[in-house]
Amino acid sequence: MSDNHFSIRHIGSQDSSGSADDLPHPGTSKNRLATKYLWLSLLVALVPLVGFAGLYDAYFSQLVTRLTEEQLSTPIAAKQNEFRVFLRERKFELQALADQFDNPEFYTLDGRHSISAELEGLLRLQVDTGSVYGVVFFDPQGRVAWTFPEEQRVMQASLKHVNKFEDVELVGPSAYSIERPSAVILRQPSNADRQTKNQGSIGLMLRFNSLTEVFRGLGQGSSVRVLLQAGNHQVYDVVGQPVSITHRSTQQRTLLPGWILHVIEDPELVMTPMEGMRYWLLLLMACTVAGLLWLHMSISRRLNRQVESLIDSVEKVARGNLETPVTIVKGVEMQRLTQAIERMRLQLKAFIRSTLAIERQATLGQLAAGLAHDIRNPLTTIRTTIAALSRREKDPENQEMMALVEEEIDRVNDVLENLLNFARPRDPLASRIDTAELLNSIVILVGASARNQGIQLTVDCPEGLAVWADEGHIRQVLMNLIINALEAMSVKGSAIQLRALRLANEVALSVSDDGQGMPEEIQAHIMEPFYTTKPAGTGLGLAICATLAKSNGGRMTIESLDTSGTTVTVFLPTASSEEKYE
Repeated sequence: MSDNHFSIRHIGSQDSSGSADDLPHPGTSKNRLATKYLWLSLLVALVPLVGFAGLYDAYFSQLVTRLTEEQLSTPIAAKQNEFRVFLRERKFELQALADQFDNPEFYTLDGRHSISAELEGLLRLQVDTGSVYGVVFFDPQGRVAWTFPEEQRVMQASLKHVNKFEDVELVGPSAYSIERPSAVILRQPSNADRQTKNQGSIGLMLRFNSLTEVFRGLGQGSSVRVLLQAGNHQVYDVVGQPVSITHRSTQQRTLLPGWILHVIEDPELVMTPMEGMRYWLLLLMACTVAGLLWLHMSISRRLNRQVESLIDSVEKVARGNLETPVTIVKGVEMQRLTQAIERMRLQLKAFIRSTLAIERQATLGQLAAGLAHDIRNPLTTIRTTIAALSRREKDPENQEMMALVEEEIDRVNDVLENLLNFARPRDPLASRIDTAELLNSIVILVGASARNQGIQLTVDCPEGLAVWADEGHIRQVLMNLIINALEAMSVKGSAIQLRALRLANEVALSVSDDGQGMPEEIQAHIMEPFYTTKPAGTGLGLAICATLAKSNGGRMTIESLDTSGTTVTVFLPTASSEEKYE
């Protein structure tokens, strides 16, 4: 963690000349952007409401009179225009759809199989709208070629009733039944250009009651009943069910050729406006203003808390704390922002660790080369001299001292060898390794040391399991792991298990002990070079093991519980998967 903190401060010192204290302070909640935005939106919402309340109070009587006089003409004209707008919008959709289906093969009986997945997705998107049942393709003779979706069938009898609407045709509606509601087809006629190309036409099968629903509001709360006479001369109510006209129509409006709107009014049901409605509306307006004010204040406080939490998390990252996760806040947008910041923290942490590892590896490589040249050669000379003197020395005490000197020189050579192996490991010479033979041979080598400590070594490995790696590297890794386990069990523990398990495309070789385990703070750094808990350790053993496992196309993990033992697992590629490339 200290390395990460140092790197962030170092980078920050190069990128900017100031510090975090030099940045402008966010100030009070009044200066926050979220607060300003919410107050502005509240003002924009309240001004029209208050203005409308004042205008409504001033001209209430005039408005009631005018609305009473225009109770029939104005709404009907609006609904008539809405009816045309609805058809015009569908017409534009039909034209856009026809432009996409410009291949004559689409308008044949087998045209359904000629469309691409993209065009099928376009059709599916079109029929997913609430007002469209399906899409109908007509051949050049005007007959139905196929429909999308296929379950939407067109009744041939409905094709006889054709009415013009602008430059398209409105066909139908079809006969009504409980099982099959009525539908109309908005179809492009076969123009000269399409006839030249021998291309049919396309139509949208519309839900008929989506047309009648346009007039539903006219008959509610008043004396007006609205009926629609369609192109097949049948009369329907506002829910699309066929009815009969029992009273004479007071008004008739032609919507388009063949389509007539009948308005029937009952004078006994005419409702006069009530003066009390005025005060109820004013009270509703006041409650709306109070509710909006409370809502905006609540949202403002909540948003400020969420933003403040994100700012605190980002400031921790800016100060170099890459270990503390970003606090998750509620809300879809805020949660996505939090997750993005958390990904940024993890990526920055991984980048810094990777950069430090590369720099450390390069530094160790230079250091190892220098040590090998400046220390190893003199040590070799000293050891040769000590060995020659030891053979001539007659005094047993002096011979023992020289033997100790040779042992210390060998220990220094071992440290240099470990450093060289970590900094510049040799390239692996991969071959097929039988895991059972490998584990059993290692147990034979370390069995005596284990028995001296009263520790039992067991092997759990299925027959025929093999890995593809450098045998010297893997033997060195496993030996190092077992020796570490034996040293860790000097205080507690009685068994070490070597296990091999076949996974998808790799083999897991694990060394498990029931010793005293490791706390979490040690596990976080145990594979870092030069990190050790042993008084005379170099801190390179596990680092070398991880490097050798990675160079052989594998990886190494450590799982340990304090006072419950440790398991180190090395994952290596299987021999069967690698031999295919040999």
